[in-house]
Amino acid sequence: MTRPSEIRETPAPRRSDWLLLALGSTYKFTLVGFYLVALMTVLKHGGYSLKQLSWVQLIGGIEAFKVLFAALMDGCPTSPRGRFRPWLTGATLALAAAFAVMAFADVSPHFPLLLALCLVLSVSGTLYGCAMLGLSCIVLPKRELGFGGVVQTMAARGGKMIGGALVLWLYQQYGFQTACAFMLAFTLLLLALILPYREPASRAAGGGAAQLAARLFAFWRQPHTGWRWFALLFFATLPYAFCAAVFVPKLADAGYTPVQTGNILAVAIPVACLIVTPLAGRLARSRAPQSLMLPLFALQLPLLLANAAVGYTGAPAWVSPALMVALSLGYTLLMPVLLALMMEKSSRQTAALDSSLQFSVILTGSYAAGFAALRLAQHWGYGSVFLAAVLLALPAGGMMYRMGKNKAV
Repeated sequence: MTRPSEIRETPAPRRSDWLLLALGSTYKFTLVGFYLVALMTVLKHGGYSLKQLSWVQLIGGIEAFKVLFAALMDGCPTSPRGRFRPWLTGATLALAAAFAVMAFADVSPHFPLLLALCLVLSVSGTLYGCAMLGLSCIVLPKRELGFGGVVQTMAARGGKMIGGALVLWLYQQYGFQTACAFMLAFTLLLLALILPYREPASRAAGGGAAQLAARLFAFWRQPHTGWRWFALLFFATLPYAFCAAVFVPKLADAGYTPVQTGNILAVAIPVACLIVTPLAGRLARSRAPQSLMLPLFALQLPLLLANAAVGYTGAPAWVSPALMVALSLGYTLLMPVLLALMMEKSSRQTAALDSSLQFSVILTGSYAAGFAALRLAQHWGYGSVFLAAVLLALPAGGMMYRMGKNKAV
């Protein structure tokens, strides 16, 4: 397989490419904000237990299997309408249908129906995110990968502001159905952008299921990937994911309203992260990404310990939200570096498969950690979650140390 550095000679992205990547990535993370912040807050304030919330979290873990969708995309012949645009269109239509049901019917009291809609949102959102990521890999030349990581990270924060804070404000002011109607309108706006889009030409891998299945294993046997890279992807975001899963219920139990929760998790955190994200982009351009991983990751450790101390000893009401913001800043500095490395390791021919394969490793650990964190918090309290996150950070730190020392991944 040709290395990415040898084949990533692509034209400069057009304005229409940047527009779709920016707005499309923002929408992708608006879905994340809606699902993990707004919906979880609505359910927590609606009387659902942490155990029930853990099932909603687990359904969201379908995203971890996005590599299967990517294999389907890379295995299908390229359509005259583009390689990824048909998938984006189909996924967006399914999302619009789900939000239409939620907008015109009060589903919050009906937990089984709600779980079914969560399944539709998770599957369709995964398909959409996979196609958008594959499109990013074929549109961005290598020299733009670092900046592309910054755009995606900024879109992540902006999307969470929309899907979290704005949706929760609409929920508190006008009800959950109005909030879902807003999500429906945003989905239709994105669909109007996707339909006339002219996708750059690219060739899928083809070769059938057997060849793509072989690629799933061959990817990890390349000199620039390897099983160490697999383990690092699994553990790198695990500590933050473990803690972030309890942010919503922790704030709710502390007496914060839905709007206040949204302002903290989907305004204060994204705005603070948007401010520091360009710094991460400049660092990624000026130094080798592998040498930046450990210093940026290590910023999270004292914050994890501080959160654990607050969970056990108590503190003024503002301390816990402030520590959530600080922990998110440390995570945000790490992500553009990790994203740049992931895109660099993705072959143009199997862009969707390679990028989604790496994200699937991250997401498998992240959603499993979220499920475990909510169960752990129910039995042992929130402080135990942050202590467990410290233990999870140790193997990741060790691998990053070896990676920086060897100057290779």
